[in-house]
Amino acid sequence: MDKSLKLSLSLILLTLLSCDIDYPSKEERESKVAFKWQEFLDAKGYHQGSPQNMKAIEEILRLDPQHCDALRERYIPYLKRGMPQEWKKYIDQAVACDSSTWIGWRGHHYLYFYRDYQKAIADFDATDRLTPNHIDAPRGHSVDFWRGHAYLGAKNYEKSIYYYQKHIAQVSKEFGEDWVEPEAFLNLAIAHYENNCLDSMPHYLDKALYYYQNKNADSKYYYALYEQEKGNKEKALAWVDQGIEDFYAGYFKRRPNYNEEIKQVYVEQLIELEKSLKNPVANQ
Repeated sequence: MDKSLKLSLSLILLTLLSCDIDYPSKEERESKVAFKWQEFLDAKGYHQGSPQNMKAIEEILRLDPQHCDALRERYIPYLKRGMPQEWKKYIDQAVACDSSTWIGWRGHHYLYFYRDYQKAIADFDATDRLTPNHIDAPRGHSVDFWRGHAYLGAKNYEKSIYYYQKHIAQVSKEFGEDWVEPEAFLNLAIAHYENNCLDSMPHYLDKALYYYQNKNADSKYYYALYEQEKGNKEKALAWVDQGIEDFYAGYFKRRPNYNEEIKQVYVEQLIELEKSLKNPVANQ
């Protein structure tokens, strides 16, 4: 009797609770998700990774587990804080949700946060295949630009040269050469240097310096290396001295935060080159 009574009471309670549950329509749910997402975008003080930030993302994902932008937002704090297990899990969910948008971003993160050049290249190739009639631009640069970076880091200089040249040709054709990132010309010169194709360097270094308005320590460092290889010590020394001046003035290749740039030049390299040019015997 007691068991039957308990069972009956449980069924009644479950029925009452079920009646109180609100099941919004699809339109209501979509409207609420859109409102919450806009609220999240407009929020001030929601620093990435803060409790308020993460709570807002999770609330959106409870309403819509396939909200691709929220899935993407969820992985960023783990990426920036060096938590690869959590980052990988969540970025893969974002990629599965919207591959054509986020797979290139994952490649960019492999490239800069983990220096995993092969995985970066695989993702850049994949995003290119997903949109065969369109050149994707993850993180604001073409996928060919990023492939040039990745192959440069991987020391596959011939492929790096190929993709930088492809990127430069495409941008120049569509918008004009002055739309090309100066870094593309600089990195092309670096790839030629590393590939022992010295005679190709001046053309691209001149282009880089023209668009850097003649203020770039990296370009002048590689011009100094070029002149050194050609046996022109005085010219090399002049370039490296200008490069040191530019570096201290803040004109050098760098990332705004978190990571080192591909083939980033530091002032110590410039000073060491200057010393070797001034006193070659002591540095042998």
